[in-house]
Amino acid sequence: MKKTISFLLFLTFSSLFGFSQTEFSAETQKYIAYQDAVIVFKNALLIDGKGNPAKANQTIMISNGKITWIGNDADASPTLEAKIIDMDGRTLMPGLVMLHEHMYISGHSFAPRMAHLKQTPVTFPRLYLGAGATTIRTAGSIEPYSDLNLKMDIDEGKIPGPSMEVTAPYLERKGSFFAQMPRIETPKDARAFVNYWADQGFTSFKGYMFLDKPSLQAAIDAVHERNLKITAHLCAVTYREAAEMGIDQLEHGFYASSDFVEGKEENQCPPNLDPSLANLDVNSDEVRNLLQFLIDKKVIVTSTLAVMEGSISTQPEPSEELLSYFSPTNKEYYLNMLSRIKSSPGSTIDDSVFANNAKMEKMFYDMGGLLTVGSDPTGNGGTIAGFGNWRAIELLVEADGFSPLEAIKIATMNGSIALGFQDKIGTVEIGKTADLLIIDGDPSKNISDLRKVQYVFKKGVGYDSKKLFESVRGKVGFY
Repeated sequence: MKKTISFLLFLTFSSLFGFSQTEFSAETQKYIAYQDAVIVFKNALLIDGKGNPAKANQTIMISNGKITWIGNDADASPTLEAKIIDMDGRTLMPGLVMLHEHMYISGHSFAPRMAHLKQTPVTFPRLYLGAGATTIRTAGSIEPYSDLNLKMDIDEGKIPGPSMEVTAPYLERKGSFFAQMPRIETPKDARAFVNYWADQGFTSFKGYMFLDKPSLQAAIDAVHERNLKITAHLCAVTYREAAEMGIDQLEHGFYASSDFVEGKEENQCPPNLDPSLANLDVNSDEVRNLLQFLIDKKVIVTSTLAVMEGSISTQPEPSEELLSYFSPTNKEYYLNMLSRIKSSPGSTIDDSVFANNAKMEKMFYDMGGLLTVGSDPTGNGGTIAGFGNWRAIELLVEADGFSPLEAIKIATMNGSIALGFQDKIGTVEIGKTADLLIIDGDPSKNISDLRKVQYVFKKGVGYDSKKLFESVRGKVGFY
């Protein structure tokens, strides 16, 4: 009884003395549906993000952007000042915490490189937030000051978007496929690079494919001296080598693992990486030993199945709904790339790599590894913010074999742990930030119901998902 009285007094105090929050611009206000000091969600199907079964007939109360009460509907006693939202059995779950996102998309190539990357500072923040990604890590920047300013503009309420952990420009060496990447040739270069971009405000770093061992080691050491984190998309350096150096995280599941390439040369990205993975016996002691080594070294692995699906022959045809969001130029680029991939004679290798990677991700998780998920909106141009996040989580179920609740846990709680934010976000618990999704379905049974998100609450402010999506229809790739 004392707890209930104290809680009611707290709610009354909060409502009387105001709800401290960001001052939102007129542009951002267009997408806000709920901005009340105290909000009570009643009759909710609660998914807590910890892997527990969904729980019906739950009331969740938030005040001042924090979760303040969770319990059975029958035990709830909200104040008269509270905004009541009758969930009518709809799902309430944590906001998504996605760990491999970008503010750019693959576009037409006008240079002798694989692809030209195009910054998307208007469309992608809205798509991420609209899809339920309340926190993202950008996992590599091509326009660093654009990313920093986007983060600040979102934090200041000038534009709608997710909370962003910004990753610095790529730590890469000569030979990159992308014209926007730097060239780091020595450990001294790597250390200076890390210190410069950390001074600018970046909180994470990412090594890339051609970076050699000495430079990667120098980068890891410099990052850790700043109490920051570093991940990598490897190739020239193996997973085991990077783990021995102290890397925090590895991207793309096991797609980038060159550990199993016969005759691999030190500090060289092998040309036969894909065939080695396609023909790998994933149940071998060699594979299990590597997975256990990564787990022992506390290396986190990020799954990015949505972008990887874009290279296999069995990928689904794009929906008209998805295509309606592209600008004409990027729609043409994507459909041309899709046609080329499906007619490629190497698709059977890609299919086998995809299948083996999925098995290894599940093995890593089952053995005790921390698996996270992201969309990586690059590849053939068809993986974009929002839609890519949904597909990446669906594929944890369809390809990896996780249950829907496990997939949700990977996309919420695990992401928060990887960022070091587990005390603030990632699960629905008292005291945590009110980053919450209202979904008109039950993703604990059907993971694709994540696509039915209606409202996205970030720090207690509720955004209309449909309005965010509609504002960028036909513009993705151009803005």
